[in-house]
Amino acid sequence: MDLTLQTLDREEVKRYLGMSGKTVPAETERQIDSCIQETLRVIRPRAVYLRKAFQPTEDGFQIQGSPLYLSGKSIQPFLEGAAEAWFLAVTVGQGIDRLIRTAMVSRPEESIILDCCGAVAVESAADILQAALLQTVTQEGMQLTPRFSPGYGDLPIELQRDFLNLLDAQRKIGLTITESSMLVPSKSITALIGIRSDQKAITYHPCDACIRRHNCELRKAGKPCWHMTT
Repeated sequence: MDLTLQTLDREEVKRYLGMSGKTVPAETERQIDSCIQETLRVIRPRAVYLRKAFQPTEDGFQIQGSPLYLSGKSIQPFLEGAAEAWFLAVTVGQGIDRLIRTAMVSRPEESIILDCCGAVAVESAADILQAALLQTVTQEGMQLTPRFSPGYGDLPIELQRDFLNLLDAQRKIGLTITESSMLVPSKSITALIGIRSDQKAITYHPCDACIRRHNCELRKAGKPCWHMTT
């Protein structure tokens, strides 16, 4: 599935840069605008997703028809009340990685901005996908939880490989993984979103499982990394 991003939220980029609410020099503002335009020129947002049922066990969830097993305490309250989930992988492609590497040599300050632009781009692409998935389940009288990714809380980051295998992500969108569980291209994410049939308010968020929740600048700004903006 191809996704379209026509703009990036510059305030979101500034949050990633740690500049939210601060007076920023005019030259830095110009660099941010320039980097946003460069990012939009090189990214190629793509996604793959799959709806799967799961069975709760004593210490996790077994995905039906798959060896994928979601273990740990963090995922259990997150999927409480759900029997299905969307599994997804999103990438904005190799172009932004190449652009960042080139900028590190000739304009290192802007390489940092570009890195933040890439992060905002992939989260924005995931937001677009999540909005489409929400529309689908809303028609069924369902609702969605926020996104939850391997590495949140005690959900092992190593599960990213199982996510990619489940989604056939290498073949479908060119997304691979290193031995240390880093995604390639780097501006990519894997996640799951619970599907719930009840109308009980969802009060448990990925921040609750994050070890950085007490000093996260994004969370303090009211815009955590998992937050859907679309």
